[in-house]
Amino acid sequence: MSFKNQLISSLKTIIITILLILANIAAVLFVDYISSDFTVGPLYNSLIIVIAVAIANSLLWPIFRRFLMKFIILTFGIGSLFINSVIFYIATYFIPGVHVGFYGFWQVPIVMAIATTFITNITNTNYFDSYIKNILRYAIKRKSSYNKQYSGVIMLEIDGLSFNTLKKAIDKGVMPTVKSWIENDTHTLKQWETDLSSQTGASQAGILHGNNRDIVAYRWVEKENDNNIMVSGKLSHAPKIEERISNGEGLLVNGISIANMFSGDSKISALTSSRLGGISRIYNKTLHTIFLDAYNFQRIFILFLWDILVEFKSQLVHDIKNIQPRLRRTPVYAAIRAGANVVLRESTTEILTSEILTGEIDTAYATFMGYDEVAHHSGVEDDDVWSVLKQIDLQFSRLTSAITMSDRDYKLVILSDHGQSNGATFKQRYGITLGNYVRRLLPDDLTVFRSEYNIDHFRDAVLPENKQLQNIKERVENIRDDLFDKSGPIQNIRNELNERKPSIIFENEQYLNLREKYSNSLEYIKGYESVQQSTQKAKDSELIVLGSGNMGLIYLTQWSQRLNYEEIVMLFPDLIPGLVNHSGVGFILVNSLSNGGMVIGQNGIYYLDGDRIVGENPLEDFGKNAPKHLKRQNSFKNMPDILVNSFYDRKHDEVCAFEELIGSHGGLGGNQSKPFILYPSEWENPGDLIGAESIYKFLKREIEKSDSG
Repeated sequence: MSFKNQLISSLKTIIITILLILANIAAVLFVDYISSDFTVGPLYNSLIIVIAVAIANSLLWPIFRRFLMKFIILTFGIGSLFINSVIFYIATYFIPGVHVGFYGFWQVPIVMAIATTFITNITNTNYFDSYIKNILRYAIKRKSSYNKQYSGVIMLEIDGLSFNTLKKAIDKGVMPTVKSWIENDTHTLKQWETDLSSQTGASQAGILHGNNRDIVAYRWVEKENDNNIMVSGKLSHAPKIEERISNGEGLLVNGISIANMFSGDSKISALTSSRLGGISRIYNKTLHTIFLDAYNFQRIFILFLWDILVEFKSQLVHDIKNIQPRLRRTPVYAAIRAGANVVLRESTTEILTSEILTGEIDTAYATFMGYDEVAHHSGVEDDDVWSVLKQIDLQFSRLTSAITMSDRDYKLVILSDHGQSNGATFKQRYGITLGNYVRRLLPDDLTVFRSEYNIDHFRDAVLPENKQLQNIKERVENIRDDLFDKSGPIQNIRNELNERKPSIIFENEQYLNLREKYSNSLEYIKGYESVQQSTQKAKDSELIVLGSGNMGLIYLTQWSQRLNYEEIVMLFPDLIPGLVNHSGVGFILVNSLSNGGMVIGQNGIYYLDGDRIVGENPLEDFGKNAPKHLKRQNSFKNMPDILVNSFYDRKHDEVCAFEELIGSHGGLGGNQSKPFILYPSEWENPGDLIGAESIYKFLKREIEKSDSG
């Protein structure tokens, strides 16, 4: 650096320091003016307080941090604010004329932190540039004497950002770091395609463990497990799911997992759902990085509060402009948004910076989830999301600086786990939830269809007898004894059932009535007029309807196994036609006893096993790989009796979620299944990337090359 530049830098530092002192003096005097619980005394005491607090922080914070770190972390950082106040109280206790009461004890340190944050922002001071020096000193203490010579790989996920929305963000200039990598040819940008379902649980399982089989959706019902509802991101469920999918050869075997749903079999993890198991287990030594000085968490807390105000402003703007579609967003959501968009973002960057500077890890995978949270509630490309992406891009710049400072080289990969598709929700469009609509298509009591014979497997109730009949008869021999209640008329026919399996299929009254009227399934779907019932009593039916974005899952939980198409038609003839003829439904997936997977739309049926279409193709607008994804999904355990996918409006690029989310993902249709990966240009072109497991294989191969190189 030239003498002139050094002089300019020094003058800038001096000016900013003076401004910080003046701002803190103003903060002290402001609290003295508005609060009856704090008195500064003589005016010059304000300067003494600022200096005394700075000295006390430098002397006492390391001591408190050393002995109270577990307390700080288990209180989610709030304990550090208490310690800030204790240090402030100690610093002012010996200054004559100063009085600090209970409220002043809390007020002055927070207001001083607000003043400091304000000055650093308006002077465009990058606080991270100074804080990274603290992280470097901390990392050096942890560093081993052996330096690894091969490059590590850092993978950074932007949760929910589609390939197309990323390109728009780059064009808008809100992601300059990513743009520079692409323009300088250091990285290659590529679109990939998710599995079904297109959500974090399935995608991160596939990316981090190479296995997302049987992850039906973000949440699903396990009938054989007393109808337990499993939730991918739930702290008590994520460890169980990871145990099922992991073979010990995850992407992060010698790495760290940060803010992810699953661990990738990492040695170290922080804020990872599958390793927490509960909030009480949040303590982790990697989190020490966040509390290396007295001000850092105060800064994060102030940014947290600011983001809440930004959210309130956004709500006001949406109301004034009457932006549609929009949701009612509560103060609780504002706090959740700020937690994801600020606290987790800053914490993730600082933890990862420490690990990069230490240089021990070979791999890291970290999730930045702020965009996903905001897009869900504001909209996929609403004005709110661009500032969120700008801040995420800033984290990439900071991590690049950390790699430059590190003794070890790291390659950066940026990717997303899925995209999002926009649109008003099912309830907003039609005034009813999917669950309540399904209930209208069912009788008040699910056992109402008790004809002379009821069996667990039924022959095709609609289609004419075909060449598969003999195979079907053989399959029916393997009857499931636990599908029905052990009381009522069902129990009475069990013995008769063993003797009459083939003929009983055709003696079912419901079957005979339907067969007389319709010659095939498509006629039944298009011609049957469903009768809607009152939902007042039906709410007590044994029914669970779950939403995972624009994918709906219908479980008829009186039966402990998945009902097939034939059974559903006989038991609930209103249900399937009522669903597929609703304008909010694009198609449904059911499993047929005779035909396997059936994708049924309003005007056509796609037989997945035979790759055969009758009528119009119900998957026409959902991508060329939709049949492949649905066929794979249909083979999963714990599939719903009926899987529902909303419509996709190609012209307006809209779906409708079965949850109350404007931006959604989980099913098929639009950008939700079109995420991206940005990888070093010197890596081998992986070709088409279809499914999360293909991302795992690509990254695993490059990581192993680096390790052996």
